[in-house]
This record gives sequence, structure tokens and C-alpha cells, in this order.
Amino acid sequence: MAKAGRCAICGRPGTVRVPHANAWFCDEHFPTWLERRIRRVAERYGMFEGSRRVAVAVSGGKDSVTLLHALKAIGDEVGFEVVSLHLDLGIGEFSRASAEVARRNAEMLGVESVVVDLKSKYGFTVPEAVRSTRRPACSTCGLVKRYALGEAAEDVGADTLATGHNLDDMAQFIAMGYQSGDVEELARLRPVVPAEHYAVKSVKPLFLVYERETAEYARVKGLPTVSLKCPLKDATSGWIVREKMKEVEEAMPGFMMRFVQEFAEKIQPALAERYLREGEVGRCRICGRPTSKGREICSFCAVRMRATGMATA
Repeated sequence: MAKAGRCAICGRPGTVRVPHANAWFCDEHFPTWLERRIRRVAERYGMFEGSRRVAVAVSGGKDSVTLLHALKAIGDEVGFEVVSLHLDLGIGEFSRASAEVARRNAEMLGVESVVVDLKSKYGFTVPEAVRSTRRPACSTCGLVKRYALGEAAEDVGADTLATGHNLDDMAQFIAMGYQSGDVEELARLRPVVPAEHYAVKSVKPLFLVYERETAEYARVKGLPTVSLKCPLKDATSGWIVREKMKEVEEAMPGFMMRFVQEFAEKIQPALAERYLREGEVGRCRICGRPTSKGREICSFCAVRMRATGMATA
């Protein structure tokens, strides 16, 4: 392990090392540095241009908790309101613990806290959805969360939805997209999704922030986070790729950041121009929300029908 250096801001002994920046920070100044970097990234990609009310998806994990606290600080500076948005997925003790952590963090900041119970609103839980489909558990959960969070953000009057996808997540998504050759999915993988077919813009303010940095932020600020692991989490090849990319990162600090940033700024736009036809969007005949052209029922409603036994109209 590298010998501890001096904080880049105050000169005191450092406690947090940031290899890609070749810098150390003390516990007092690391959160400030990270908040400033998140703000610079957000400004570079126009994430909060025109935003007045930002719904932050708070799962209770270190990434979403860090995002909530960082955006509260940034919002106070630049002029947008933050609301905490939590989905109760119905995963037993894990969901109960997650909801409590989300509540405590919102209470610490004095921000509005909204909890959406999946079972009450849509008639099923994530475990019920997983049992009813052949999709991997994490894939099913992700599909459900994207739909429910987007609708919940609209319901609370937000104009922007912020999710806690970090740099490690994005690097994994990109690498797996290359492996599968799913160019359309890669073309859709971007840090800002404008409100074209939906009422709410979607942003990923942590997409250039390493997972270890959100963990350090939560640690030094003493933030409550969920210690339980989701019992439904898949053991997939994606996690092998994720760990191997971390090994490369150790040998070449900054590799993952350059990998993701170059994709976001050069490769994704080229893929979108070639493979996406934004005008070709249909409407689900059950919920009325956007779906792929040619499909009568969106993926969420298809999962909901199987999980609840709901018949089509």
C-alpha cells in the first residue's frame, strides 16, 4: 500500500487516496472535493440545466446515499430542490432495512422523502416478478425499477430523475455490451437521457465517480447505508468482467474513467446516430407509456401481467 501523503487541500495527513488524481485528501476535505467533481461533471454534460426539482433514486446503498447528500449540497448552491425517492421492492428484510436507511438519510438532510410500495401500486413484488419470468433476477429488477422510478418522479412533480450508477457500473455495462454486440443497447447508454418521450429527464451524476469513492464519502461522513446484500442478486459473467477491469485500473490508474468518458463523448453518439431511430416509438396499449415500435405491450406491463396473472384488455 502506498505511503500516506498530505491532503491536497489543507496539507494535513491524508486518509483517502485517489489514484487517478494522484492525490490524497483528509476526511474533512474529501467530501468537498468529490462534491465539486460531481458538480463539474454535471455541468459539463448539462445534467441540471433547467432543473428545478430533482428526484434522487435512493436504494439505501452507498452510491445512492452519496448521491442524495452530494446533490443536496450542489442543489443548495445552484438552485434546485431535492426529493428522496425510494422503491419498496418487497424483498423481505432487505427491503425493510433499505427503506429505513432511505428515511434516515432524508431526515438528516431535511428533504422530502417519498416511498413507493411496488406491491400496493402495481400489484406485485420483485420476487414475484422474478419467479414469473425467465429473465435473470437483476435484469427483471432493473426493468421494474426503471419504469416505477420514472413514473414516481413524474408523480412527485420532478423534472429530473437522478440515479446512482457509478463509474464501475458504467464500465461493466459498456464492456458487456461490446461482448454481446448489442449496439442498440450501447447506443442508449448515456449519462443524460432528455425528456423526449417522458415528462422527466434522467441523469447519472456519478457515472465518472468510482465505486470506492462513494464508499469513502459515505464512510467519512458517517452516513447510514444498507449492510445487507440483496438475496436475489445474480452471480453473472458481468461481475467477472467488473473485477478484471478493477485489476487493470490498479495497474493503470484512470483507465476506467477514460474508458467510460471516451465512450460517452465519442462512441455512444456515433452509435446513436447509426442505430437509434428516436422517432420510431410506439405506445403500450395497457399503460400508454412509450415502447419499442411494433410492440403493443411494454416490457414492464408484460412482466406485470405474468407476475399478477393480469389479463390483457
